[in-house]
Amino acid sequence: MQIASARRDKTTMLNEKRIKALIIISLLLIESFVWIGNGPNSFWSLGFFGGTDGQSSTDIPDNGGKPGDGETSDPDGQQPDQNNDEQNGQAGNGGTQSGDNGNGEQSLKEAKEKGLLILVNKEHPVDKDYKPDDLTGIKYFVPDRSETTRYMRTEAAEAFHQLVDKAAEDGIEIKMTTAYRSYDFQKILFDSYVAKEGEAAANTFSAKPGQSEHQTGLAVDVSSPSVDYQLSDDYGETKEGKWLAGHAYWFGFILRFPKGKEDITGYQYEPWHLRYVGLTAAKEIHEQKLTLEEYLQENGI
Repeated sequence: MQIASARRDKTTMLNEKRIKALIIISLLLIESFVWIGNGPNSFWSLGFFGGTDGQSSTDIPDNGGKPGDGETSDPDGQQPDQNNDEQNGQAGNGGTQSGDNGNGEQSLKEAKEKGLLILVNKEHPVDKDYKPDDLTGIKYFVPDRSETTRYMRTEAAEAFHQLVDKAAEDGIEIKMTTAYRSYDFQKILFDSYVAKEGEAAANTFSAKPGQSEHQTGLAVDVSSPSVDYQLSDDYGETKEGKWLAGHAYWFGFILRFPKGKEDITGYQYEPWHLRYVGLTAAKEIHEQKLTLEEYLQENGI
């Protein structure tokens, strides 16, 4: 009897362990389905997301939701085939971007249709409710900045990963400081600059809400250890800044606010601000030393 009772107790314990294991597995599966079903635009989760990061004065939830609260999507950043990069202006194996493919006109048409050539500046603002529906997590970022800004449109995020991977091969460390910003986030940021510097000064280096490229999910500010991950004019003179100036277009990015073009862009020189426009446009803008405003005007876009 005692032996039988011991066996029953052992069986009961094993069953309880199995049930607990099944419960844990089920919770993990539910969390996965929640992420897959809702994506980075969802507000709620079962608790795997952390709180906001960085300066609290600029950390806010988005309208009715937010693009995410940490590292989520982690697409493979394939490294480019450098044998043909400079010839074709293509990011090698990264076949998702708008490449040259021997047909620049068709490539530009595709880029325009996908919204990659959208112009956002002081004369061309976007609506308060504008928000990309394909925001994807960026895996290379400075950890002490806001988690809510670690997102870009999928194609731009994949291209950015390729850029960072190639830079690393060349001994260059590049990380994102901020990418997507909602209208409300930008408003708090701009208002804080106005309070510190005055509106006239703030207008030279910060966009009013609705006038920021960051709201499109196509812009990213970057930095490196050489400038302590800060945004500084000196960045353009560092080896990282020079690498970006010479290689960003390989991956579909341009330096959006170049030196000497302040009267056209409306903003001061920013060697850290990259804008994704697709491979063909980036190559032509780089080679012709144009701003996005000039390029779009010359091509009637």
